[in-house]
Amino acid sequence: MRRRDLLCAAAGTLSLPAVTRRSTARSGYEPLGRVPLDGATEVVVGDDGRTAFLAATTGFGTVDLSDPRNPRVLADRRDLLADRENGPLRDIRDAKIAGDRLAVVGPANPNAAIDAMVLYDVSDPASPERVAVHETDYAIHNAFLTDDRAYLSQFDGETVGVTIVDVGNDEPERVGRWSILDEPGWSEIPLSPATVHDLWVQDGTAYVAHWDAGTWLVDVRDPGDPTAITRIGGLAPDALASLSGEALRRSQLVPPGNSHYVTVDEDAAVMGVGVESWAADGEGGPGGITLWNVESPREPERLATIDAPPTPAPGYDGLWTTAHNFDLREGRLYSSWYRGGVKIHDVSDPTTPEELAHWRRTAATSFWATVLAVPGDFFVGCSWNQYGELPQAYLYTFPDRAAPMADSTTLATDHSASATRTGATHSATTNRDATTTDGSAPTTGSTGGTETALDGTDAGESAGAGPGFGVPAALGGVGLAAWRYLRHHRS
Repeated sequence: MRRRDLLCAAAGTLSLPAVTRRSTARSGYEPLGRVPLDGATEVVVGDDGRTAFLAATTGFGTVDLSDPRNPRVLADRRDLLADRENGPLRDIRDAKIAGDRLAVVGPANPNAAIDAMVLYDVSDPASPERVAVHETDYAIHNAFLTDDRAYLSQFDGETVGVTIVDVGNDEPERVGRWSILDEPGWSEIPLSPATVHDLWVQDGTAYVAHWDAGTWLVDVRDPGDPTAITRIGGLAPDALASLSGEALRRSQLVPPGNSHYVTVDEDAAVMGVGVESWAADGEGGPGGITLWNVESPREPERLATIDAPPTPAPGYDGLWTTAHNFDLREGRLYSSWYRGGVKIHDVSDPTTPEELAHWRRTAATSFWATVLAVPGDFFVGCSWNQYGELPQAYLYTFPDRAAPMADSTTLATDHSASATRTGATHSATTNRDATTTDGSAPTTGSTGGTETALDGTDAGESAGAGPGFGVPAALGGVGLAAWRYLRHHRS
């Protein structure tokens, strides 16, 4: 981002308040287009921004974005690894792209199904070709892919960490591993509030969202000997080790902690950390996104915090507007906030983020991820079905431009949409700096024995995993308050 002078000048202004600008949907700002994809959650885009790749719970999909007003599903693959023992691969919540290779990973949460990373050649996005499979003995909640390595989050109930896999020549081989449990003073912490929820790797540094253990920066230039650089936020190891029972459950719902998602800008000068959190016992609430100056990684400096959109029901069983996955590029922040919609912020001066655009349809959408596709043209956002509360997941395209602020309510709703709950109840516990998910989805499009290709254009219904990854099932009836709220307020 080439803002070293600006960031250094800002180092003395760290008593910055959170950004509390009134968050309202903006008039004259609407999506360009959308396309349904059953079970879709995470989205990434190819180098030219004209193809999207989506994790889709029971498989993955590719979408043509050459005309952002008319996105079109190119391929919809289901029943991955159905021909293997304990197949197919289930609970697929993440996919990552590097060049013409796509890594599809799962399950997001420990279950009895096969655990694996599947590599595809997507040089022809309409006809993905499987080129390698790397089976593991642990769940893979999220991953990151570079040209020659994959970085996999690891959780199996006995340990947490990041596994590094050499994927050169399409022959995956584990070459290294880093675990917080190997760091001095951290070996006795409980695992559930310290899972690796997400990670980003750039220029030899891994940025690890470690939920209540904070955000860690790890030097991975030598994959055989990863070395921790620093930790930002979260609880100290003795505080984590002291948690048990109700205090342990509650700690995962409210800050401090809850490090859910992390990324950096092009120069790794500014880092964004998303906090996924809720209210419990009158404390906490929806988490926001904090920007950090990490040009000197051992001396990170807080720059600003962008607050979450408002919600009338901030509890875990309420109306979610907490931060989820986002993108930090070209001096802008593209963010998703579940029922709070999507936003663009100008962060060219990261000490004073300025909201440029906001689109929210509380009753009809719940955004999982946003990614810039073509700068100055459009970005994409994936709205998942949030445990069956919404009838269909969609990939949306949005204009990459500012829009005038409206005077309308912050809870704009799409009255043509249904928000009734149709899935089974899910339970989970939350954290203070990150998010996790629990539960697995039934397979769709299954023919048994082989990977299935679908056209991906039919509206469908899917259930899936949400916050609570690696945590005891403690909160039932997810979304009940949201369902009641939306029914009461729908005219």
